[in-house]
Amino acid sequence: MSDQQRTVFTIFGSTGDLTYRKLLPAFYNLSHRNRLAEDFVLLCVGRKNYTTEQYLEIALPWLKKGVRFNFTQEAYDAFKKHVRYVVMDMSDPGQYVILKKDYETIQASLHLYYLAVAPEYFEKVARSLRDAGILDDATGHRVIVEKPFGKDLQSAREINRTMTEIFGEANVYRIDHYLGKEMIQNIMTLRFANGMFESVWDKDHIDFVQISATETVGVENRGPYYDQAGALQDMVQNHLFQILSLIAMEAPKSLDAKDIREKQIQVLRNIEGLSKEEITQSLVLGQYVASRDHKWIAYTDEEKVAKDSLTETFAALHVTLKDPNWTGVPFYIRSGKRLRQRATYVVIGFKRQHNDLFAAQNPSQDLLLIKIQPEEGIYFRFNAKKPGYGSEISRVSMDFCQSCNFDNRINTPEAYERLLDEAMSGDDTLFTSWQQVETTWQFAQVISDARNEGLIKLHPYPAGTDGPQAAHDLLMKDHRRWIDYELSEYSETLQHYPND
Repeated sequence: MSDQQRTVFTIFGSTGDLTYRKLLPAFYNLSHRNRLAEDFVLLCVGRKNYTTEQYLEIALPWLKKGVRFNFTQEAYDAFKKHVRYVVMDMSDPGQYVILKKDYETIQASLHLYYLAVAPEYFEKVARSLRDAGILDDATGHRVIVEKPFGKDLQSAREINRTMTEIFGEANVYRIDHYLGKEMIQNIMTLRFANGMFESVWDKDHIDFVQISATETVGVENRGPYYDQAGALQDMVQNHLFQILSLIAMEAPKSLDAKDIREKQIQVLRNIEGLSKEEITQSLVLGQYVASRDHKWIAYTDEEKVAKDSLTETFAALHVTLKDPNWTGVPFYIRSGKRLRQRATYVVIGFKRQHNDLFAAQNPSQDLLLIKIQPEEGIYFRFNAKKPGYGSEISRVSMDFCQSCNFDNRINTPEAYERLLDEAMSGDDTLFTSWQQVETTWQFAQVISDARNEGLIKLHPYPAGTDGPQAAHDLLMKDHRRWIDYELSEYSETLQHYPND
C-alpha cells in the first residue's frame, strides 16, 4: 500500500478462528507484496494473557498453513514487526482506556477497526470506542464488520443504525469475502467486456441460471455459530445472492461503487416469491445425517451442536425476477455441507435455436460454466460438426483455467487479502451496502416466519451425497436437473439431461 499516512489496523477477536485462518495470513501476504507501509501497525486485541511473542508463536502454524506464498523466515520477520498484541476485554467499556493509551503512543493518521466477533458485540465495541474518546481526534476512522450482519432483520437494522450514527455510512465496510474472489470480480468483465456474451445476456437467449456452492466438510469447529446461522444465513442470503445480483444486473453507468451497487440492489429487490405460501413451493431445506458407510457423523452429533437442532445444513431455492429482461428465466441456488463435492460455480444454460436444421440430431444445449473454486476459470460447451462425411453433431468445449494459467506467474491475491487492502485504501467497491444487506434480510425474514409456522419441512440427507432428493425434485418440476461441476462427468451427467 502506497499510503503516506500511518495506519493502525485493530482486530477485535484476534484469538478467534477467522483471525488465525484468514486475517493474519492475509496481512502476511500484504507484507510479502510490500503493500504495508514500514510504520504500519497491526493491533491484535484479546482477553487472553499473551505477550506479543506468545501470540505470534501461537499464530505461526496458521501462517505456515494459510499463506499464499512460500513461507520464509525472512518474510515472517518482516511481517511480525508490524504486530502488537493487546490484552483487553473488549466487552468491558472501562478497559478501552488501555487502547486509547496505545493509540496515543502510535500517533496514527488512519484507524481501521475489524470486528471479527459475533454480531452482538458490534454495537458494544462501537459505543465503547466512542465513549472512550478514541473517535474524537481528527484522524480517519473506518470499521469493518464481518457477517452475519445481525441475527434477524430487526437486529440488523439496530446494528446498522448504531454503526452509521457513530462512524457514518461511508466509513462502515461490510465485508463479504466472496466479493474478493477473483472470478466473482471477473463476472462483470465477462459480461460487459465481451460483445458475444453481452448481446445474449437476457431472457430471449438464456434458458436458466444455476448458482451452486457445495462443501464436503461439516461444521468443523464452528458449531456454536453455525447452529445459530444455518446454510441460508451463512451462504445463501449474502454470498450467493451477491453472485445472483452480479449475474442479473444491468450494465452500471460506471465502475464506481455507487453505480454498481445501485444495479445490484435493483436485482435483489426484484426477487419474486416473497410470500410465505410461495416460499414453501420454491425452497428446500435439509440437514445431513450419518453417511451410509458411517464415515461421517450426523450434524446433530457434531461438537457443540444441539442434539435436537433443526438448523439447515443445506438449502436450495428457485427464484424469478420481476424484471422485463429476465421474465420467465428461473434462477436455481443451492448450498450445503457434507456433500459429495466441493465446488462453487455458476451455470448459464442458453436456449436452443428456433430453426430445425439440426433438430433430427438433437443438438446439445449450450452451457457456460463460471468456475469460482476450487479452480478459477470459464468453461463453454457448444456444438460442432464431427470430422468426416456427413453432418453429425458433436459436443465440444472451450476451457479457460485462470488459476492454472496465471497463478505461477502473478500470484493473485486471496479474497481477504484483496479486501483488507481495498479497505485501507478507502475503496469500498467490493464491500456490501446497507441496502443490499437489508433487502436480503427481508427475504430471509419471510423464510424464518414460514419455518416458525411449520410451513417448511427439514429433509434429511446422508453425508457425502448430493443433498436431499427434494432438491432434485425442485428442478425436475421444470424438467431440469442440477449441472455437475466436474468436467469429467459432463458427458455422463448431461447425456440424460431432460432438455437434451
